[in-house]
Amino acid sequence: MPRFVRALPALVALGAALSMLLAAPADARVPAPDATQACTYPNWVAGNWYAAGSIVKYTNGLYYVAEHDNPGYDPTISTWYWEPYNCSGGDPQPGGFPVSESQFNQMFPSRNSFYTYSGLTNALSAYPGFANTGDDTTKRREAAAFLANVNHETGGLVYIKEINEANYPHYCDWGRPYGCPAGQAAYYGRGPIQLSWNFNYKAAGDALGIDLLGNPWQVEQNSAIAWKTGLCTGTPRPGRAP
Repeated sequence: MPRFVRALPALVALGAALSMLLAAPADARVPAPDATQACTYPNWVAGNWYAAGSIVKYTNGLYYVAEHDNPGYDPTISTWYWEPYNCSGGDPQPGGFPVSESQFNQMFPSRNSFYTYSGLTNALSAYPGFANTGDDTTKRREAAAFLANVNHETGGLVYIKEINEANYPHYCDWGRPYGCPAGQAAYYGRGPIQLSWNFNYKAAGDALGIDLLGNPWQVEQNSAIAWKTGLCTGTPRPGRAP
């Protein structure tokens, strides 16, 4: 079955959900926790042992709960071990992101489990201004444009990496001074925006402070990193990677 036909249900669902999002009144937006909902949990410390259920305050000011025992992994990177935590309950909404988890699930009913909502919200901590600047209509439009783009690139958040493996060796530009240290066939499309080419991995990695040139597989192995590359390279705003 052609990929376009397989993607039709996702396109229909996304179109309906985006229309609902853009038409939603301003007060439908889920706010970030305010001072009256403040947590009193301890600061996260790298290297400390955290049992499942532990709640910590990360360096970005947000709170996370350990889903699994771990030896102090970074909550914004190790999203299998940590989930965002909201003191008031409900969906975590860093910065008042205008798409709730239920709306996200409605937009992408067949998505791969790799593309988690928590991975997206963790990634948003690196871009607090995304879909959080201007009036409510502007914020919803920015979120909708980004999600429509990733829907197009991944067939409804179904594909983590490029399907056609024959293309993999084509994405290495040996004319760059840094070359392709991970191998000629290592820079194929990955993640919500299908990041490809060695120079794009270099630019995104530099912007995020992650060695994606040396280890591009991180984009297909870590949901938060994948979403960060999408936000870094897939949204038209100042400061994104070229």
